[in-house]
Parts: sequence; C-alpha cells; structure tokens
Amino acid sequence: MVSLWEGWQSDRRLPRGLGRWKILFQQLRDVRCWGVRDRLQETGILEDWDERVEPGQELAPCEIELWRRLNPEQRRTARSRVVDLVEDMTGQVIAEANIEEIAYHALLVHLPVAQLRPLLEWSESDVALVQCEQIQFFRVSGQRSAWLADELQDRDEEALPEEPPAGSPIVALFDGLPLQAHRRLQGRLVVDDPDGFEGDSPAITRRHGTAMASLILHGDLAAGERPLSRSLYVRPILRPDPRDWIDHTETVPEGTLVVDLVHRAVRRLFEGDGGEAPAAPHVSIINLSIGIRDRPFDQALSPLARLLDWLAWRYRVLFVVSAGNYAGGIELLPAHQPGQPLLGDIQEQLIRTVAADTRNRRLLSPAEAVNALTVASVHEDASTGQPPPGWNDPYTTAGLPSPINAQGMGYRRGIKPDVLAAGGRTVVRRALAGGTTLEIYDRTLPPGQLAASPGAAPGDQGAVRHSRGTSNATALVSRACALLYDVMDELRQEPGGEIIDRLPRAVWLKALVAHGAEWGEAGAILTRILKDENNSRQFKEYITRLLGYGAVDLNRVKECTARRVTALSGGRLKQDESHIHRFPLPPSLSGRRGHRRLTITLAWLSPVNQRHQAWRRADLWFNPPQEPLRVSRQQADWRAVQRGTLQHEILGGERAGVYVQDENLEIQVSCRAGAGILEAEVPYALAVTLEIAEALDVNIYDEVRTAVHAIQVRPEGGA
Repeated sequence: MVSLWEGWQSDRRLPRGLGRWKILFQQLRDVRCWGVRDRLQETGILEDWDERVEPGQELAPCEIELWRRLNPEQRRTARSRVVDLVEDMTGQVIAEANIEEIAYHALLVHLPVAQLRPLLEWSESDVALVQCEQIQFFRVSGQRSAWLADELQDRDEEALPEEPPAGSPIVALFDGLPLQAHRRLQGRLVVDDPDGFEGDSPAITRRHGTAMASLILHGDLAAGERPLSRSLYVRPILRPDPRDWIDHTETVPEGTLVVDLVHRAVRRLFEGDGGEAPAAPHVSIINLSIGIRDRPFDQALSPLARLLDWLAWRYRVLFVVSAGNYAGGIELLPAHQPGQPLLGDIQEQLIRTVAADTRNRRLLSPAEAVNALTVASVHEDASTGQPPPGWNDPYTTAGLPSPINAQGMGYRRGIKPDVLAAGGRTVVRRALAGGTTLEIYDRTLPPGQLAASPGAAPGDQGAVRHSRGTSNATALVSRACALLYDVMDELRQEPGGEIIDRLPRAVWLKALVAHGAEWGEAGAILTRILKDENNSRQFKEYITRLLGYGAVDLNRVKECTARRVTALSGGRLKQDESHIHRFPLPPSLSGRRGHRRLTITLAWLSPVNQRHQAWRRADLWFNPPQEPLRVSRQQADWRAVQRGTLQHEILGGERAGVYVQDENLEIQVSCRAGAGILEAEVPYALAVTLEIAEALDVNIYDEVRTAVHAIQVRPEGGA
C-alpha cells in the first residue's frame, strides 16, 4: 500500500488492474508505516516527561502498550525485546497486564529521567526503545481526577434519618477513598481496600470519593432528598498524588496499570480474590466518575473501554461512566463585537463556540465503551446561592448541556453520551488578560451541587462543598439506577412480575434510566442556534453529540398517570431470531385528535469480539411502529440509535388514529450477528410508554391495564 501511495503521489498513475485504489487515495493525506510519532504524539507522554525532567526526578513511570499478538510465542518474543530495551536504558519493569479477551498487553516501566531528553525530541530521536516495532503506544502512568483548589466550605447541620441502610449493596463506587466518618456517610459504606490505599490517603485529601459517595447516597444535598435504603460498596482505585501537595489531586497510583486495577476490582466483586468469597456479588451498577484526560476518544476503543465492555457482558453488570470535562478557558468565536459587554447575554455565542470545538472536546476514556451508560452534565443544580462577585451564569435557559462537557459521537458513530443529568451550574467571567476568553469557575462556592467533603480542621465530620461536572452527573445517574432497582423489586410482586427475575437487572436498569430521557427545550434552543443549510441533512446526528438521548427524568419512569402508561417486557435472543411484543391500544383513543407520544427503549449487553473491527457481536434493533397511532420519529437520528446497545426512540403526532377494538401495537425486536458469529443468547429489556395530552381526557392507564399487565411476547423466526 505504501508503494502504491508513493507512486500515486509522484505521477497520479497506478499499475494496471489497481485503478480502484485511486478512489481511496483521493481521500487521504498520507500513507505510512506506524512509527515514532504514532507511539508518542497525542498520548500525553511527552508533556509528562517534560514536567519530570525539569524538577530533576530520577525515574519516570510510563505505560508501554504492546501490539497484541495472537501467537503466544510471538507475544513472549515481543515482550522480551521491549524488556531488553528498557533494561539497556537502566530502566525497570514494574508490572505487566495481559488480558487476552480484550487484546491488551502492557508493561508498566520506570525509565531514568536522565535519558528522557533525547526522547522529547522524538522527530530526531534514534533511541531504540521508541523505534521498537513491538510497541503500539507510550502512555502516561496513573490517571488524575481533578478536584477543587481552595478550602472554602459550608456546614451540614440538617437532621439525618435514623433508619440504617438495609440489604446488600447493589451499587459499587470505584473512586478515591471516601471519608468514612463523615456524618453523611457513616454507617452507609462498605469499604473494600485490599491494596491498602487508606494508609496513603490522609483525611483532608479524600475529596472526590467523598463527594461521589455523598451524591450517590443522598443526591444534591441542597435538594433535601432521602438517602438510599442500601449501603454503598466502595473500592478505592485513586489515592492522593504525592507530587501534588497543594491541590491534593487524586490519581491512580503511578505503580499501577489502571486496566489491570479495574479488572482485578471487578473480578473481586463477583468471583473473590485469593480464595476469598466474592466481595459484593449482588452489585448491578458500577460507578466510574473518572476520565483519562490523556486518552480522548479517536475512532479506536481505548483498552479501558474494551475492558468495561467485556466485563459488562461477563458479569452482566452496568457501568455508569462519565463523559469527561474540559474546564479550561473558552475562546469565544469572533461573533462578539468589540465594545459590547462581554458578559451580557452570551448564551448563543457560548453554545456556538462549544459546539464548534469538537476536535478538542472529545470523550475521555472509557466513556466510549459500547456496553456502558455514558453520562454528560446538564447545567442545573438545586443551589439557591448567587455566583461569586465578578462571575456570571452564561445561560438564561434551564436544561442546556454544560459548557464543560466532553462531546460525542461514540465508537462507529454510535450515540454518546447516552444521557445527561444535572451536574451543577458552571459560571464564567472575562479572563483577567482581557479579550474574548471566558474563564471557568472551578472553586467551591455556589452555584453547584452540594456534597459531603473533608473539613479543613482535623476531626471535622460535617463539611460540605459545591462542585460541578460530569462526575457529579454520573453519580446521580447511579443513584437513579439504585432507586429504579427498588421499583423493580416492587414490580416483581405484581401480576406478570416474574419476568423481572428472568433477565439481569443491569439491562432493566439501562433501559429504564434512559426511558425517561428527552431533549426538551434544550433541543429546540440548540436547533435554532446551530442548524443551518450546511448541516441540515445530518443535523439530528450533529446535535446528538451534545445531547445524547437527553436529560434523565426519573419521575416519568417511576410512576404512571391516567394519561401516561408504561409497560415492560424483555427476553433473550439468538442470532437471526426475533420477538414480537404486543401493546394493547386504549379503545377510547381511537378516532380522537390530539397530541400523543410513544416512547420505546431497547437495552441490551453485547458480547464482544476483539478480533473484529465491529467489536459488538450482537446487533439488536426494532423499527418503531408509526401506525395506527399516526406518530412519527422525533429527536435522535434514526440511524445513529441502532449503532450501540441502547435504542431510545420518541414518536409524536396530533392526527387521529383509527383502529378497532382489541387492536395491539406490535413491536418486533430482532437480533443479528454484528462482529463474527454470535453463539450466545443475548438478554434485552424493552420499555414502552404511551402518553396523551390532558385535553383528551381519556384514562388510557386503566384501559391498557385491563387488557394486559405486561407486553405480550411471542417468538418469530428470521431477522
């Protein structure tokens, strides 16, 4: 291919019989072999090495990701070659991870800082290690989870409910170590610390884990919600960075491969470790409010995303993952006119600027994981406090996506983020240097979401702080899943409720938490601001990278009304099988004109194939019925919704639909192989909601309930 490309570049001619290569070459900028620039550029490693060279450290850790060889002997040979080169530099191999199911093979090494200077000049470097063909990438070791830099805090004086949590944990938090003695957390955590992180985590540094645990258990403290009825399992995977003694940043330890750490942590949950019993086998949700800032998504799945996909299928567990934050200054597009107040109504200008910055706001690993539920932030919180002096809320409309969100799309242009949830209001101000740059507020004064925090004084167990971001939104979605878990327990007691136990709770929760999502007013505002003649044909897909399926509304899922009825079903499908689900139509609605909305959500977990680019082995889908209700597709692009493991469709209409007594709405769920042969049965959950305007004055809930307690299902052969 390189030879053909070089010939094409020289005279635009190709050998006889190879003319079709011209079509490809006309779309390319360059064709070359994988080399030094690919191993080092845009991985964060050069910046990390540069920081370490200046203070004069002796050793610098880094992760070396090898090309995954299918042949075991080739893997051993490749490993030996890399180890020899590291040792020739007087470096050390500290750890190794080899996970065949996700094609991951990596070494954690320490390199002498004295020999890093030639590596920083990578374009000129002849250092054998960076030239080694067995190496795919050099990566930064350890992953930071940013927190807030100052010590401003409030006091938590609210009376707490006396009833202790009951039952086994069903939510696991993989994060920093929380402050277990905090009055909001005491007696509500099951901390499992086999790696002994507690000894290296002084109380004052336990910020991120404390905040995430607080948000999962209590929600935004300013909202005054009741705590979860169950305890929260916590596995520390972050601890304070010893190099950052000012801000107390929490990181994955530099002596640890994050993929290996998460792998061991999940396996310990369900299988145990070293002969021990499983640590928390009833867990259905794992919260990962972290993002690897040096691994923005770029077409290929990151190792950690691949790991989550495989683990989700293996253990039938739902990973709830943050999309990532970009909290640096924002340089507004030139639409701002000199002489006008910079902090007037800048909502439209800020939306345009953020939407145009796709290249620099990509999802952070592992947010692109196909089986995971990826969460971004809505610019919203329960705080009643005013912004600090000099800072301003840039948005005049509630419900818009946060300006610090990472953006989609996901793998193979699937919908990511999946959903949005409240993540706190982000305020801005003109940069001190002037111009059109906006600074993002990153301190602890309101607005923002209120959560438990370590106190500034030793022994202070009642401090709270404000924060904002996709980590917070992710924690709130995990909390929503826990609340829906209890709803599922109640439904088990209803007629037809035995279906709940036939499927993993993870697929039910994935379907239900997304079922209440919608674009709302945010969709209309973004459409007005961003849609133009150049993007009109693909606009729904364009806007989806900002909104996903929309903001989660738990109340729409937890409760039905006289004008809104929800039915659930599910099953297991093999390759080339399908099921038809029947939803009874309310007789009194036939022939009536007025607004009606049909929402259908399909969720599943797919096995994966590490040898196939399509990755997910199972491809499930439905084609939403538009008759006889006379509704049409709205919101997310109809093609994008079928590229992941969550299909959420909203259909609406005003026209009268005419149908006969006892007629059903039929929804066919089908399964085909996506990446190679599909041998397993794939569990899926289906949620369907019919909603009508109050003006129609028809009790559709009673009419549908009379007909059926769950959607009827029967198998149909073929795709």
